[in-house]
Amino acid sequence: MHYLLALVGALLGSLLGINGGFLIGAAVGLLGGLFWKQQQALKALQTRVDELVAGQGAEAPAAGPEPPQRAPAPVAVAATGSEAAELVDTPVSAAQSPPGAELSPPAPPVRPQEPSALAQRLGSLIDGLKRFLTTGNPVVRIGAVVLFIGVAYLMRYAYENSLVPLELRLAGAALLGIGLLAIGWRLRGRTDTYGLVLQGVGLAILYLTVFAASRLYALLPMTAAFLMLVVLVTGASVLAVLQRSQALAIFSMSGGFLAPVLTSTGEGSHVALFSYYALLNGGILVMAWFRQWRWLNWTGFVFTFLIGASWGIEYYRPEHYASTQPFLILFFFYYLAVSVLFSRHRDVELKGVVDGTLVFGTPVIAFALQAALVQDMPFGLAFSALGAAVVYTLLVLWLRRSGHGSALLDRSFLALAVVFITLAVPFAFDNQRFTGATWALEGAGIFWVGVRQGQRLPRAFGLLLQLGAGVVFAAEFGRPVADFFFLNSAYMGCAFLGLAGVFTASVIARHGETLTRAERLLGYGLLAWGVFWWLAGGLRELSLSTPGEQRFVATNLGEHLFLVYAAVSAFLLTAVARARSWRQGAGPGFLILPLALLVLAAVDVSWARGTLLGDFGWLAWPLVFGFVLWHLSIVDPVPEDDQPAMTAPGALTALWHAGLWWFATLFLSWNLAAIVDEFLPATIWTTVLWGAVPLAVMAGLLRFDGLQRWPFTAAAGAYFGWGWLLGYVYLLSW
Repeated sequence: MHYLLALVGALLGSLLGINGGFLIGAAVGLLGGLFWKQQQALKALQTRVDELVAGQGAEAPAAGPEPPQRAPAPVAVAATGSEAAELVDTPVSAAQSPPGAELSPPAPPVRPQEPSALAQRLGSLIDGLKRFLTTGNPVVRIGAVVLFIGVAYLMRYAYENSLVPLELRLAGAALLGIGLLAIGWRLRGRTDTYGLVLQGVGLAILYLTVFAASRLYALLPMTAAFLMLVVLVTGASVLAVLQRSQALAIFSMSGGFLAPVLTSTGEGSHVALFSYYALLNGGILVMAWFRQWRWLNWTGFVFTFLIGASWGIEYYRPEHYASTQPFLILFFFYYLAVSVLFSRHRDVELKGVVDGTLVFGTPVIAFALQAALVQDMPFGLAFSALGAAVVYTLLVLWLRRSGHGSALLDRSFLALAVVFITLAVPFAFDNQRFTGATWALEGAGIFWVGVRQGQRLPRAFGLLLQLGAGVVFAAEFGRPVADFFFLNSAYMGCAFLGLAGVFTASVIARHGETLTRAERLLGYGLLAWGVFWWLAGGLRELSLSTPGEQRFVATNLGEHLFLVYAAVSAFLLTAVARARSWRQGAGPGFLILPLALLVLAAVDVSWARGTLLGDFGWLAWPLVFGFVLWHLSIVDPVPEDDQPAMTAPGALTALWHAGLWWFATLFLSWNLAAIVDEFLPATIWTTVLWGAVPLAVMAGLLRFDGLQRWPFTAAAGAYFGWGWLLGYVYLLSW
């Protein structure tokens, strides 16, 4: 079987038209076959071990003398292939204790080692292909694939070499398709799916014949061709629904989507192509009304948008906008409806990988294509995002009134509405580019759905999408943006990346018991990733200058406003984390004190402009001190506090308690020295204050020694022990 899979992979790889495609496809097919063989050996081994264990229990007597000790079941550790077969075929008697040996209690049977996580994931990816190629009659299935591809190329070859009259060639292909369809229907009752495969091939050949007759050879008027295609799509949908065969639906639809690709000459009308795809997607929508076939939905989604995007990259021109935009909107609504229909027919919420991918993948792909269509139009992206927000909002309202959707689908659409209304604002001011960072929000949504469904594939895809969004955005970062404060794609890109990372980290923390250890550890990295992008965006906007433009005239305004931005952001994150008992969410609050020290080191140290209270310093510095004190009260809650504990390591909080009063002492000394320097410049009194103020603060602290109140009870050593002694060392140095 693995050699047969290698042959099929080589054939499909050669059709890709890339260098080495034949060898790559053969290698992939061979690996898939070997993995399938390994899985079969493991299953056989497991079955044999279970039989041996069951046989031991059945042969045990109900009473009487204890029988001779039987050997435990064979132990298999990573045995595959011939090793597994040899281990299974080993007789139990060969392993029994020799006569006269001391009998010991029977050891519990050791179950075979489970395949690794990587092997399990690989198995899930190729499971669909394996079932198609191994269930029933694999020779018939593979032959059907080869037959369809061969008919397509035979028609092209006959056309290019004029071997037989064109009409006769097309008529022969049509008769072949009808004959296969009729034979398949007659054999529909067979359990090996032989009839279903023949029906699928017959329908695909008929698609190919009608399309070639109309588009390539102009033997059929377009109106007649589309009517025939409507009949074929309708017939295929009816056959699939009647026979409850998703395989037939996928096979016939795949043939329909591939027909124009296999017969394409690089010329022709894109309107005809997209109209034809609209009919195929209409058939998928009809089948979605009756059946919950997620892989059929995924097949149509991939073919439609992948081929559409490929055409757009190579052939799209601005003059094609009027004839292309309606199809993009139509395909968007198609798969929006498919998502709703799938959820409506399920007994549980969004059960399956494809549903979550369609819910969030459809707006990602559609909006990326929309950005390419309207990139030269003023406010094109803004109106597109606003329109999408309106659509999702109306859909949420309709789902809630009608009760057709699930709660998870409702929340997913509501989140998408919020995302698009958020996108509309920066796009209204900055229409120069579509930032790739918006994909991060979609990735976070896909990860959330994957967690709710217990599916690893969408979780991995959501994480990779966020990483890819960060890479794409970093590559775009140097490009010019609109000159609007915060309302530009550069800042919004940083904000989207930050929000997506923090949200994903919170989801991991709340559902950690259902996730893998690697994902739980990744939650800390995602939190740091999100905080980094959020602060980087704020720092860019609030820096003293931007390339080629002086944004602020006042010296310290940018630094002070950045402190306000960081403190307010940390307050909101900590408040949310406290409300949701998300312990890790309080961690970024520890960054505010170091940031304040860095800002203090960056401001003008000559005191020529007075105290640090100018340029909104009167707002920034009290806000920083107030937040740090409040944050410490959260991570060191008072005993009578009713809020859930968010405690951090004691050594860390003690260091921050000491750092707070040290920094407050430094800030007070700085400003008093600046005031004295303004009235008595170049005098000794400025230096005196750098010792007098710390001395007064340390003496004042001693008056609270023994007071049983927070914060002194939370970290007494930071105020009266080692923290006070370090202050004393500073005074000696002064």
